Amino acid sequence: MKIETVGQWVSGFKEIFPKFEQNKFDPGLIKKINRGQIYLWHALNIYDDLLDHQTESTRLLEANNYFRRFLEIHYRLNLSLDFYHFFNQLLDSLEKYNYWETRREKIKIKNQFITIPSKLPIDFDYLGLADKSLVLTWGPLALLSSLGYSMKNSKTKISLQFFKLILTAKQLADDACDWWDDLNEGRLTVTTIKLLEEAKKEKLSLNLKHRPELIFLLFAEKVAPAISQQLSLLLHQARQELAKISHESPKKLIKYLIEPLEKAVKKSEEFRSLLAG
Repeated sequence: MKIETVGQWVSGFKEIFPKFEQNKFDPGLIKKINRGQIYLWHALNIYDDLLDHQTESTRLLEANNYFRRFLEIHYRLNLSLDFYHFFNQLLDSLEKYNYWETRREKIKIKNQFITIPSKLPIDFDYLGLADKSLVLTWGPLALLSSLGYSMKNSKTKISLQFFKLILTAKQLADDACDWWDDLNEGRLTVTTIKLLEEAKKEKLSLNLKHRPELIFLLFAEKVAPAISQQLSLLLHQARQELAKISHESPKKLIKYLIEPLEKAVKKSEEFRSLLAG
């Protein structure tokens, strides 16, 4: 997710309210929440790269600095106690996810040959993919809390569900884009698990160096369609949730969060049509 995208979450979320209510928002508050959202985004991205060993360990200091700036804004907003309690629960979920990620099983690769595990997790809790980034709902939820909405309010719950669907779709799309790198690094993601399951069904021997085109073909014919179908479902559900809390279509949320993923699904389907034709 790009900084341009996360930077539109708060101002975009403001559009779910009627226009006469939007004029009541304190511009200074919106600016603070938006800045905190971006600090949090920077911190989470660096932490994620550190867990995946994709950046220098010295960047931990930079990540901590961003997170400290976020926390300073977070607590100085003086929002409701139930908001702070709920957000602490989101942080707990993030810690549990990161703990699991550092200890999850890896794909065994020896001499470029992939050993397919005898048991693969087939039934996925797709919404669980959002756990690593659900704390990014901080900005919109802080905005709701500033207006007096509790975390148990139906509008808050629907808003959280909307962002959970979007973050799940984004993580699934990212995994689909990074599947080859993840496979080479031995990472078990939804995409690589589906690939290994299909290879197991077809009784294929996978070698990353010898005839890798067979792996790419397997991904294009079997895995990509399943991922696209799931993405379409998640995005359809996200639009439904958004319609429950907004009488008018929030242009920014749709432009920055939904439409890019819908376009990616469409391109994937067009590519598969070319392969089939």
